[in-house]
Amino acid sequence: MTARRLLFLNNQGLASVGGGISILRALTEDLARDHEIVVASDDRPTGAAFEEHQIPPFDPPHDARWRLKPWMKARHLEKALDPALVRRADIVIAMDPHFAPALKALRPRRLVHLSLSCTTRQEWFGSPGATAWWYAAQYALLERALARQAGAIIVASAMHRREMERFAGCAGRPVNVFNPVFPVAQPARAANRTTHLVAIGRITPVKNLRALMPLLRRLPGMHLALLGEGDDPAPLRRLAEQEGVADRIEWVGAVGDPTPWIDRARLLLHPSRYESFGMVVQEAMRRGTVPVVFAQGPGRMNAATDLVAHGTNGLHVDFDDPDAAAAAVRALVEAPDLLARMSDAAREAAAQRDRFDYPGAFRALLARVEAAA
Repeated sequence: MTARRLLFLNNQGLASVGGGISILRALTEDLARDHEIVVASDDRPTGAAFEEHQIPPFDPPHDARWRLKPWMKARHLEKALDPALVRRADIVIAMDPHFAPALKALRPRRLVHLSLSCTTRQEWFGSPGATAWWYAAQYALLERALARQAGAIIVASAMHRREMERFAGCAGRPVNVFNPVFPVAQPARAANRTTHLVAIGRITPVKNLRALMPLLRRLPGMHLALLGEGDDPAPLRRLAEQEGVADRIEWVGAVGDPTPWIDRARLLLHPSRYESFGMVVQEAMRRGTVPVVFAQGPGRMNAATDLVAHGTNGLHVDFDDPDAAAAAVRALVEAPDLLARMSDAAREAAAQRDRFDYPGAFRALLARVEAAA
């Protein structure tokens, strides 16, 4: 594939952290070797070796129009996105469905939709009450509009593909499943599991970190390292105080590399209600930290359960039942031989998935998109 100008569009840029940003960072670093890269997002530039364009911020409504926030943000981007960025790009890679109206108006030469999750379903599981209906309906329209325009669609897992087929109008279309695995050349360290538990995720309803507070109350003597940023952490801290567990939580916040905390923990707790893959679960398994993920059931849809073989390299638990979840965690922590076997099995399962070359597969897809245009 000859050198091209590639434009990445996302709500968050390289100044942020999270699974989607890990994908963005890995791809841009790889492709910048022989392509001209531009990243346009809400974030300030970070000084990367390629162009970063900050889109004027969206001011969300605080009156009765809050119900229309997804559509209003999309209309904002339609006005705020610099048309010259799209016109100059040989291929646009849209990671956020809010850009659908802008791209429909600007008609890029070639468009790839790199879906980070089925946003329609993520909002359904992560938004409270009637908000779920309002937001899911708008995201269904936006995702369908973006998918219709795209010459290629990339998703993170088989479950993610099924969700996009069902809710984003992708049924009957080729949808490429690229597991977002990015092995890090970092030597494994000798086990020094000084922390019982670690949890990593944005402080948002869909990540369900609130479920960890009543769980930790039922695990006296165990300590939790909590990594992540997002919504106001004050309600989560208040809940920790109410449950009497605040003094057993290390509030780490956002970090670029969670590996040191993963390496110190015996178990990763992952109570997310919706996951299109579960990159942090893969990271933990790669380091031999045994994952405990939310079992499939009413009120959640979690592709991380496909990464974890229950009882072999991790556990599936019901975080909505803190008594049962705590009993499962306690039994595993108190069985060091079983925990060691699960740790070894987790490493092996992660190593098998790490054989997938995500940047290489992405390059091959760009070549196909270019050839088909």
